[in-house]
Amino acid sequence: MATCQKRKIHFRALLLTILVVVPAVGAAAKDTVYSLDNGMEVILRENHSSPMIASMIFVKSGSKYESKYENGITHFLEHLLFDGTTHLTREELDASIRDLGGMLNAFTREEMTCYFTLLPRQYNDYGLTVLADMLFNSVFPEEELSKERKVVAEEINRDADAPAAPKDAFFTEKAYSGTDYDRPVLGYKGFIENIPRAAIVDYWKRYYRPENMVALIIGDFDTEQMKASMASIFGSIVDTVTANIPEEPPVADRPALTGQNVYDTVANVKSTYINFSIAAPHHSEPDHLAMDLLAQYLSMDEISPLMIALKGGEQPLATEVYVTLATRPEFSRMEVSVITDNADNADGIVTTVLEQLKAVPNHIADNESLEGIKTSVKTSDIYNSEKLYFVAFMIGPRMMISGWESVLAYPDELAEVQWTNCQQIAEKWLVSPNYVATVVKPVGDGAAEPYQPYELPSEEVVAHFDSVQFAAFDLQNGYPLTFPSTDSVSLEYSDPAEYHREVLANGLTVIIRSNPDTRVFGMNIIGKNRTANEPTDKIGITDFVNRCLDKGTVTRDASELSRDLAKIGANVTLCDNPWIPYDDRYTTRQYSFMKFETIDEFAERGFHLFSDMILYPSFDPIEVENVRRSMMGVLGRSSGSPSKVARDGFFATLFEGKEYAHPIMGSPRTLGGITVDDLKAHHASFYSPGNMILSITTNLPVATVKDWVDIRFGRLSYPPFESNEAQSPERLIETRVAHTELDKEQISIYLGCDLPGVASKDAVLIRVAATILSNRLYLNLREKQGLAYSVGAGANLDKNFGWFYSSITTASQNYQTAFDGLLLQTDKLRFDGPTAEEVSSAKNQILGSRMRARLSSVNQAYYLGVNEYLGRGLNYDSAFLAALQATDREAVRRAAEKYFRSDAYVLSTAGKKP
Repeated sequence: MATCQKRKIHFRALLLTILVVVPAVGAAAKDTVYSLDNGMEVILRENHSSPMIASMIFVKSGSKYESKYENGITHFLEHLLFDGTTHLTREELDASIRDLGGMLNAFTREEMTCYFTLLPRQYNDYGLTVLADMLFNSVFPEEELSKERKVVAEEINRDADAPAAPKDAFFTEKAYSGTDYDRPVLGYKGFIENIPRAAIVDYWKRYYRPENMVALIIGDFDTEQMKASMASIFGSIVDTVTANIPEEPPVADRPALTGQNVYDTVANVKSTYINFSIAAPHHSEPDHLAMDLLAQYLSMDEISPLMIALKGGEQPLATEVYVTLATRPEFSRMEVSVITDNADNADGIVTTVLEQLKAVPNHIADNESLEGIKTSVKTSDIYNSEKLYFVAFMIGPRMMISGWESVLAYPDELAEVQWTNCQQIAEKWLVSPNYVATVVKPVGDGAAEPYQPYELPSEEVVAHFDSVQFAAFDLQNGYPLTFPSTDSVSLEYSDPAEYHREVLANGLTVIIRSNPDTRVFGMNIIGKNRTANEPTDKIGITDFVNRCLDKGTVTRDASELSRDLAKIGANVTLCDNPWIPYDDRYTTRQYSFMKFETIDEFAERGFHLFSDMILYPSFDPIEVENVRRSMMGVLGRSSGSPSKVARDGFFATLFEGKEYAHPIMGSPRTLGGITVDDLKAHHASFYSPGNMILSITTNLPVATVKDWVDIRFGRLSYPPFESNEAQSPERLIETRVAHTELDKEQISIYLGCDLPGVASKDAVLIRVAATILSNRLYLNLREKQGLAYSVGAGANLDKNFGWFYSSITTASQNYQTAFDGLLLQTDKLRFDGPTAEEVSSAKNQILGSRMRARLSSVNQAYYLGVNEYLGRGLNYDSAFLAALQATDREAVRRAAEKYFRSDAYVLSTAGKKP
């Protein structure tokens, strides 16, 4: 049965009004670039894709500006600016943006630090005022300083426990020796634990000045009104520090990378890592763009001669290969990163990389692939503009290095580069390159002591600062700021989209969202009941199938498919990317997903190309073996991650004897036993029409897209497939404990229990209670005690059951304090309940989080599919908002008392237990 409807939504929710389903990018971006009288550069880009605004302040202050005895101060300062101002306490700063459904965050890189907010448009002036207050009126309370030292130390511990941490440290130390980039951004614990407050304030006063900042505002605003806001909030801030901002030496004075040096070591790693840093043209030189295009071409799977030489064939040298162009203000480097699970391949990999680079001048490139790269650069701008604040991560570094005009000109300038230009610069830079290469192998029997990264001794730090005097600054009288009102503002928004839902005769569920404003065509496939439909001896087979889908179809081999995807600038996501933080938020035991996006002009080609991938994968035996090796490598590296091991242990213990006990990627044993025929059979059954949900977002008429669906999917005829439903966990009658010992700095704790399913009348209450508990854990265990960098709680509700968890990763010696803290905060919520303010704040957080998750068209398609899988229907958002608005504190307390158990729970830990 088909349903077709248009919806007009009126939201008046809580302290703020927020749109949950948003339109995507409409009119072309409009930029205004100017400077305030105090020297702050301002870039305004109107983007009326959603009623939200991202405000980003970039400070030209990063780890490259630090001296030996300042290493880590920039990142430490980023943390400290959240700890209170002359107007707001730490608690008020933390809550002020969150309670409005927004996000306040920051990140530090080598060249810059960025602070940003993402808020509904009516609260943006408030967000800008908070940013100004943090940047110029922070007071650095002594009582917060000791706590923040602990938090940053835990962040350093977390990074040190990452599978590739020794490789990263060794490569940075050797490849960037003698430059401003040979130190870790996070710094050293010995420094963080001993730097005095006066030194921090001195550094802050040197660099945090209006003329050293760039403001980039993107979103739903009127330019003239925003210019007035910027003048009012930031324009009156005048720099009173007389010292000049330290100047960088001219580029010509920087030492160039010369020679050909290979360094090797052994370390506590699971794989062997080979990394090259190769001298490349400076970003101001004409050759730089040709090197950029060449690096992107060399990184193309199935196309690049380098990729084929390293990853191709029946016995490939490597499992993972990445090529990037690292652009710095002073120099550029082409970086080649290779991972192999056979240490004996290391010498061959070094030789192969150099041979392939030397051969580039004689290589005849695939022109369609080159044009695809240029198209992808342009489409990426469109995809990123949907997400607003992603611009900070994606183009912020380029902007701070080469300027906004360079960012704008980049797609067109790259489009002018020809392969002959790439060949010419390869002849100059790559035939006999200047480079540093590092090889890091796992420790073997009888091997030398494993590599240990340099650590600045605490006593040396103390001695240094004992010999330095710093100017005194009065921080109690900051710049006067007027905070706009955040009283309830009614915002009505009419959703222009048309929705269509239909179950085809063969069982396929189809959902189409047609929005005339979008420029992005997004598709998502949900495969229902992922883990429940995997044979016990073939756990991980669904993930295996997904990873093979972009390796060729029955009509296109892997290189042809890669080329055709590039030609339309398509993005395809088929599984968790282990190199992207938090990418696994979409990965679940409940279902599989496949996401695809291109732009409107390529919609029909993209639809048929993605459909071909889904329906007719080739499962070429050689490609299958390469995928298997890659998955084995990921499993090996993940086995050393405390958080991942503890999380898998939680599921294995809570769902003991049930399907969800199995890991999503399987195990080396199960992956090793899966054959090509197994993959084909599983694909034919699991991705049969009746087990799939196809959701599409587009600006095309529903009827047009529906015709495409009927042609490609409606005629499919598969044998009937009875999809298994996952079994509920047994009700806990006693605490179950699981621990995996790992030789790591930290220990991860996952603690939780079973919950009812998504249809429970308490579903919304559980979500609110989990949000409040997560806030309390963050406040008490991180912000007050400094026990962890990352801590929180969550509740996941499946169709027939769910699970609650709280988690923390902390230093091993803090285990008991952290564990007791998780239980204490859970019990306090169960017995005392939340405050009315906590309930109101949680409601707004949930709304804001939902809105941010649905900013992009492809994510809108994804969540339409998820709602269908869970049986929520097209009108779920409206029903959810009504239920959320009706929530009160006593109902939340009862839900927490009933479901968040402290008498019987699962406790899973991984790491070094004291």
